[in-house]
Amino acid sequence: MPDSPTHPAAEPSTPPGTTGSRFHFTSAARQQRFGRILLDGPPGAGTLYTSLALATSIGSRVAVIDTQRGRASTYAGTFQFDTCPPLSYYSPGTLITALAHCAAQRYDTVVIATLSHFWTGRGGVRAQADRAAKRISSTSPASGWREVRPAELRMLDAVFGYPGHVVATVRDKLDYVTEPDETGRFHRRIIGLAPVGCDGMQYDWDIAATMDHTHTLVVVKAPTDDLSGAVEPKPGARFAARITAWLDQGEPVEPPHDLAAEALQPDLSFDDLADLMQRVRTRQAEGYPLLLDDSTGTTLGAHISERGNELRRDR
Repeated sequence: MPDSPTHPAAEPSTPPGTTGSRFHFTSAARQQRFGRILLDGPPGAGTLYTSLALATSIGSRVAVIDTQRGRASTYAGTFQFDTCPPLSYYSPGTLITALAHCAAQRYDTVVIATLSHFWTGRGGVRAQADRAAKRISSTSPASGWREVRPAELRMLDAVFGYPGHVVATVRDKLDYVTEPDETGRFHRRIIGLAPVGCDGMQYDWDIAATMDHTHTLVVVKAPTDDLSGAVEPKPGARFAARITAWLDQGEPVEPPHDLAAEALQPDLSFDDLADLMQRVRTRQAEGYPLLLDDSTGTTLGAHISERGNELRRDR
């Protein structure tokens, strides 16, 4: 699989500035969005419960990708959702394939609990980078990251390219503080310092929020004055309605399932693939998680690029 879905094999052939160019500018128009919501917090903050409360309020069919030994299912009596067997191996490809199955079954909302495992868990990005560095006998950690980074980026493409809402939880790096209670007795409390994941991961989410041991949510990043900086104790359906009100503004957006189905047709020519890639880019669907015949997942852009490369090699 190529490192990037932007290989020249699928580049449009028209010169820049013409009508068919990918850089043809038009007036911006507000369109409805699929939500991208990230929650972090220390143990006991309630990020899993809150992710389910928000997801089931925003979407009608919810799938949970569970990395926490089935913890999500403890809330099955409280929220309505589907889940697959809990994951125990957290490679980027595992998450891409799980998302591709969700897309193929048309779940309109996916909960990833927790996203941190795909960086720090068994088979995760960091473990693969360490193995890569050892394999090439390098003492520099950066050498392993150079090999693994494309897989990490494809994983993030699949998360943000999902054709529905995504609510993800991440764990926090932890510290302890000692505080007095109302009687003057001191108690130790766990606090979260920073989310566990790739650096700067909050930038790519519509809403990033942190929670504390009182189950209070504080929005640290949001696109509207109404949501930015919001403080919400035990958030649920009421807070989800505020998010939905923003997501539903503008013209409806059709999920690009039709483009995914077209990309799986076996008889596409090189020119067909180039035309398809242009339409995929126009609809910002390169990251769509695509399920292949062998039940493995990739992204729509990467699949088109790979097929184009194969046809070029066969010429």
